[in-house]
Amino acid sequence: MVLVAMVVIAAAVVFRDSSDESAAQTSVSSTRPENPYEQGRTLGVTQTLQAYTDALRRADPEAALAQLDPSADAALRTETEISAAGVSDLPLTTFEYRLADTRDFEQLVPAQVQETLDAAGSIDSWVAPVQLRYAYAGIDSVAVVVDIPMVMARYPDGWRIVAEAAPLFGQTPAPGQVWQFPDPSAQEVATSPGESLVLTNGTDRGFADDIAGQLPAAVSAVNRFWGTKWPQSVGVIAAETDDEFRSITGAGADDAGAAAAVTVFAGIDRSEGAAPTAVGQRVVFTPQAAQLDSANLAVILRHEVFHIAARAVTAENAAIWITEGVAEYVGRQGTYTDLSQAAPALAEAIATTGPPEDLPSDAGFAPSNPDAAVSYQSAWSVAAFIAEKFGEDKLRNFYVALAGADKPVEPALVVAAQDTASQVVLKIPREELVRQWRDWLTAQIR
Repeated sequence: MVLVAMVVIAAAVVFRDSSDESAAQTSVSSTRPENPYEQGRTLGVTQTLQAYTDALRRADPEAALAQLDPSADAALRTETEISAAGVSDLPLTTFEYRLADTRDFEQLVPAQVQETLDAAGSIDSWVAPVQLRYAYAGIDSVAVVVDIPMVMARYPDGWRIVAEAAPLFGQTPAPGQVWQFPDPSAQEVATSPGESLVLTNGTDRGFADDIAGQLPAAVSAVNRFWGTKWPQSVGVIAAETDDEFRSITGAGADDAGAAAAVTVFAGIDRSEGAAPTAVGQRVVFTPQAAQLDSANLAVILRHEVFHIAARAVTAENAAIWITEGVAEYVGRQGTYTDLSQAAPALAEAIATTGPPEDLPSDAGFAPSNPDAAVSYQSAWSVAAFIAEKFGEDKLRNFYVALAGADKPVEPALVVAAQDTASQVVLKIPREELVRQWRDWLTAQIR
């Protein structure tokens, strides 16, 4: 068996609509149906966004820059130039900036920005509810929709893009995209019957090639445990820089330093008549992950692909020990001969103070927790114990029973939910599950 060091993996990240955080900002209600003034605004901004989209798609930076306001900062201009060079290099089946179909409230343009626009001769301004809609061939069955409110300014000759609005209001900017970083590329990978995609930036494609080479085996390994009732298509991004990783994932500095990879997704599509589907799922690797050896990369890929496969039936607030524990179990199968190899930090803790008293708490997985490795390894060990004692089918069913529902807030209810799942699936109460698991751990290190 291959000895693989434990690698701490961060939990999934969900893209957030930046407008969710705007409640404190002064706003005025917008009524419907549109009056002639609003209709004119809508038409004018739509024309500018369409011109911007078309210029990016045909790799015309001059035409794209022409849609920006003279006051637009250097960062937006640079991003526009890079995007104009990169969008056409990627297999995008959908790509457009457009106004949202519905808009309930209108934010007021910040006073300092408005003063600049007034001085430049602007005759109107608008924090427009802009959306980016995009989809990659093979991995996106429906378009990913990202809300990017933009400050727009009107002049006698038309509307111009001033800035992304969220940062002006102290809010989190929209997640970054691969085409907004230099020299993007895409590598198609057959993960039959699905099609997967590995995206990266920069001139060194070696790590992306390594991922692409291991991806089919990772999908097959997940299928053996989870089954094939998921799209079997995986989007992977190999970030070239820490800034790119943080921009795409929204991760903080601690997460970027602790994780080898994370999964991100935009939401769950629950269209009537169709199975729930996770939208915009991506596995995003840190730049440091490029230093992983082949065995460690395989473990992480299997771990993250499991998150992709299980995402549509996993509650956003599910207990971390079950979501990460089962993912680690799938990732680490066949890579160890005993517990000390699979979970050295946990084995050392057991030898020193005995097995954990209880199942890991969510707080134990925080990147800032010095004992986070013990929490991850404890979570893996619970899954490994259940699989050995009750069988993999029971472990899979236990995951669905427990991770398929949001975790209660009250501690007593958390325990009750776990007790119910244990009794229904494993036919033993939670207390007995913990006791047997602790005994199993003790026996593993003798």
